[in-house]
Amino acid sequence: MLKSRYKVASGLLLGGVLLAVLLENPTSLHASQLPGSTESRLNVGGLAWIEPQSRVIKLGAPNLLEGARVEELFIKEGDRVERGQSIGTFSTYAKNKADLDVAQANLALAKANLVRVEAGNTQSDIASQKQIVKSLRASEEEANKAFRRFKELYESQVSSKSQYDAAKANMENVTARRKAAEETLASLELVRPDDLAIAQSQVDVAETQVKAAQASVDLSTIVAPISGTVLTVYARNGEAVGDLGVLDIADLGSIDAVMEVDENDILRVAVGLPAEVRITGVDQAVSGKVREIGGQIKQNSLTDSSQPSRMLETRIVEVRIGLDPSRNDVLKRLVNKKVRAVVFTSGDSSQSIQSE
Repeated sequence: MLKSRYKVASGLLLGGVLLAVLLENPTSLHASQLPGSTESRLNVGGLAWIEPQSRVIKLGAPNLLEGARVEELFIKEGDRVERGQSIGTFSTYAKNKADLDVAQANLALAKANLVRVEAGNTQSDIASQKQIVKSLRASEEEANKAFRRFKELYESQVSSKSQYDAAKANMENVTARRKAAEETLASLELVRPDDLAIAQSQVDVAETQVKAAQASVDLSTIVAPISGTVLTVYARNGEAVGDLGVLDIADLGSIDAVMEVDENDILRVAVGLPAEVRITGVDQAVSGKVREIGGQIKQNSLTDSSQPSRMLETRIVEVRIGLDPSRNDVLKRLVNKKVRAVVFTSGDSSQSIQSE
């Protein structure tokens, strides 16, 4: 009789322990996860969230220290944009565009000056100087003749010493003027290397200024980094840009589920394995395949609402599951929604994940 009571008490105690375990982990009620089940040793389950394969890209201001403000947005939420498309401007755009216009004008001026230096002085200046040289040469020839004549007269004592000295001085003066005119002509016809180098440097500086001004214009222009859809706008016309940035954009053509896999299970997951995602709250399941496995272990970001205490201090690896593209119409409206996922490491996906 005592032994019978002992068996009953032991049975009640074992049942209580089992009930406590089941209450602590409701998913353990699933047949595939009962002790001794093959699937519990092969399949890997966990929490996940819906995210575009491109990720959600957040566009911010280039420098929040300047008090960035949106001047104008050319798009609205839900619009489709193409990569490189200008979708808005910041308040600094007008000033930066004016600086670019000035820099481009300076560049045009520097290039024109370079052309002038390369071509040398104008042909009219050169022709005029040639006429001066020709006239001085004729004058020099006449002065030489006059000097020779006065020299003969002076030596014959027919002419005075002062007349001889005047003829000599006139000849030397005309000769000096002719030499100076010829040097000026040579200078006009010659492009000096130092002038050319200076002109080229001015062009180089102007081109650098244009590039810097263009960079400032680009920074004050809001440009789509990818082809995709505008998900959320945080700062509209005239509003300051806050910590959330200007807007979120993503390519909704391919959707993933980002699954948090416990660090102890990650070695059982491989790219290409079949998977399934259960969208909680709408009772829908979407099939997929493991597309990418994260490169490092990190702290989990999701918690189970039914068992929050069990998810604290959990170390995980993010696994991206590429979802069935035929379900994109539903999935693209559920970005960031929390879901449950399972990777069928056994290769048998006939058993789907149990819904909450």
